[in-house]
Amino acid sequence: MLIGIISDSHDHHANVSRALEIFDKHQVEYVLHGGDIVSPFTARAFSALKAKFVAVFGNNDGEKLFLTSTVESFGGEIHAYCYKGEIAGKKVFMTHTPHDVEEVAASGMYDLVIYGHTHKQDIREVGKTLIVNPGESTDWITGQGHVVILNTDDMSYEIEEIN
Repeated sequence: MLIGIISDSHDHHANVSRALEIFDKHQVEYVLHGGDIVSPFTARAFSALKAKFVAVFGNNDGEKLFLTSTVESFGGEIHAYCYKGEIAGKKVFMTHTPHDVEEVAASGMYDLVIYGHTHKQDIREVGKTLIVNPGESTDWITGQGHVVILNTDDMSYEIEEIN
């Protein structure tokens, strides 16, 4: 199964639209957002996905009640601190900040650990756990937005530039 991974969209509507095009092109079945969508208006854009949408709150997400109701209105999920779940037989942990990432990955309890916040890509293995920070989907700090397409069958991934 293919899943799309995105983080730190920070109301950059043009890049969110391009990210959605990339996800649709790859026919991902899930999109996992590592936080900092920011506004409900940007969250609404994710309703166009043909995939299931799961997100966590980031430190810049405002108006959490409206953000939650917007995401839930199109069948998505948004979680307060972290998401713990199973997708395609893989155990997934997703949070926004990197604070617990090393410990969670080292525990060996998860196949995939996703985070954001730093706006810098970090894709590596710790034991059997793949850690993915796709970097920012905006282009405001690094100058280039990215998303990651992950194949859960073999945990291979492709980094896609947005701009």
